[in-house]
Amino acid sequence: MAENLGRILVVDDEPFARTVVRRMLEVDGWEVSEARSTQEARALLASEPEPVALLLDVLLDGESGLEYLERLREEGSLVPVIVMTAMEDVETAVRAMKAGAYDFLVKPVTPERLRTALTHAAERRALLDENRNLRKRVRQEAFGRTLVGESPAMKALFAEMERVVETDIAVCLLGETGTGKELVARWLHENGPRGKGPFVDINCAAIPETLIESELFGHEKGAFTGAAARHKGKLEQADGGTLFLDELGEMAHATQARLLRVLQEKTLVRVGGNETIPYNARLISATQRDLTAAVRQGTFREDLYFRVVVYPLRLPPLRERIEDIALLVHHFIRVFRATTGRPVEGITPEAIVTLEAYTWPGNVRELQNAVFRAVVSARGPFLTTADFPDLSPDRVPRYQPRPYPIRPDGPPTPAAGLPKAAIVAPGLVTMEDHERAAIQQALDASNGNVRAAADRLQVARSTLYRRIRALGLTAAS
Repeated sequence: MAENLGRILVVDDEPFARTVVRRMLEVDGWEVSEARSTQEARALLASEPEPVALLLDVLLDGESGLEYLERLREEGSLVPVIVMTAMEDVETAVRAMKAGAYDFLVKPVTPERLRTALTHAAERRALLDENRNLRKRVRQEAFGRTLVGESPAMKALFAEMERVVETDIAVCLLGETGTGKELVARWLHENGPRGKGPFVDINCAAIPETLIESELFGHEKGAFTGAAARHKGKLEQADGGTLFLDELGEMAHATQARLLRVLQEKTLVRVGGNETIPYNARLISATQRDLTAAVRQGTFREDLYFRVVVYPLRLPPLRERIEDIALLVHHFIRVFRATTGRPVEGITPEAIVTLEAYTWPGNVRELQNAVFRAVVSARGPFLTTADFPDLSPDRVPRYQPRPYPIRPDGPPTPAAGLPKAAIVAPGLVTMEDHERAAIQQALDASNGNVRAAADRLQVARSTLYRRIRALGLTAAS
């Protein structure tokens, strides 16, 4: 019995052709899965372990093999695809190779030719897997340098980012202001297949409607008053790289129509020009608006929506990831200590509790600014509640302090280093004790009702359930 070499997916709408190929492959020790259409192939790729290679017929009912190949590559699939066809057509072969086919076979395929193609494809696949694992390790290291967070919400976001980073798929970042949408966009660009190309960003809300088309598409000399020279627009500048459209929901309706045409035809024309220019860039967009509501209201084109929101990524607001506040604070302290030269070493537990009690409508950006001001004006080596005067109850009505117990046997001792578990000092209870007391008080005041307690603490109910279990507390519902 031949050694099992792995699995091959054969996509062909002719039963006899599939049978012939399957028998040839099984003799050599390959496991074979069969699909009659690209739709069946998608289902198998989603439900089974990734195959070593894919044998793909060109002429299929419905979506053609070449169309499917182009879509696979756009989605970032690394499976080597060997295209098969009964037509010895140079044009088809060229198109297949441009679309990312590993090899091109003309039917009827001899066992020797098929064996050679699969052997080389398997070697390529092993190399691609090795490279992919290496890139993944590098990306994981990059998370810690650019995106800080260990909460379940952030871990879920990181997992979603990993799914799309190696693709060319259009990603739309959804989230409130200050949640880090540009950081995510840059990470996706730098760690994706276009990382060596330019990263070009434009804020659609910051540019007047009369100028946005010129900024996006460029203009020719004399196109309008003041156009003294030819200007390459952002789409053209992003060639080979990534175009980041921030605040996409604020784009004017007329500009939306022009952008849609570019995305559909992969070409653009400068304002006042006639030359057709190829467009080749990955699109990442961001918005804090509800685009589905904007579509219903008629302020955002539905056809453009389906072009730009192919893969939506939601960035959680800071109030849904309270667990990350201490981690973020210590990160910002290290950064600002290095940039300002201020001798700040850490932050007291009481100050952390104060920061965790605030709702942070400006999210991470607001927290960053608050820590920067505190570091610059700090009166000692450790930040205290007094270093955050803007968070006092009389200045910020949204502030709802959560009580924390202080042991009377000594003054508060500041703690440096990592948050929460590391914040332990003589005369103080741990941060878990603070958190447990605050949650228990909220539960007592709400007669054990988790929904009501979550409202009191201004946290998501799912987060509160998770912390109740982790801290060994009990609740009625």
